[in-house]
Amino acid sequence: MIELKEITWENFWQVIELKPSQSQMDNLPSNAVFMAQSYVNLKFNYPDACFALYKEAQPVGFTKVVYVPIGAEPYEFPEDTYMIDAYMIDANEQGKGYGRQGFHEVLRYIETKPFGESQTIKLACHDSNTIAIGIYKRAGFQETDQFVGREKRLRIYSKTMA
Repeated sequence: MIELKEITWENFWQVIELKPSQSQMDNLPSNAVFMAQSYVNLKFNYPDACFALYKEAQPVGFTKVVYVPIGAEPYEFPEDTYMIDAYMIDANEQGKGYGRQGFHEVLRYIETKPFGESQTIKLACHDSNTIAIGIYKRAGFQETDQFVGREKRLRIYSKTMA
């Protein structure tokens, strides 16, 4: 079973060293960049949380969840929403079911509404990442016509919370 664990000084460098597959690297910033963005989010009072995904005592992935207030940059969503801003499984750990299992744990965390009320969860994914898109769609996410990112290469997927 995959579990979410806080990032601490004890696991910080292990999480930084996690890397997606070569084909995914062009579409994902490094975990270090995502953690630096968390610092900026704090400055703008956007609550967020970064977690390592663990299989037993081994980190196998990383995620970052942000609570995005209505109209906030860079997304400018029309409602308060939870954004899964990062989700990755290390290249050496892919193909073992950890992506699906870990994603389920991230959704369970968000459904507790740790940062405030919202009825939606959103995420962004490159159209070429068909395995991830399959995981997201099986979890109830639907493709939108919105894009995000400097080059507008990442499509927004959305899910309404129960």
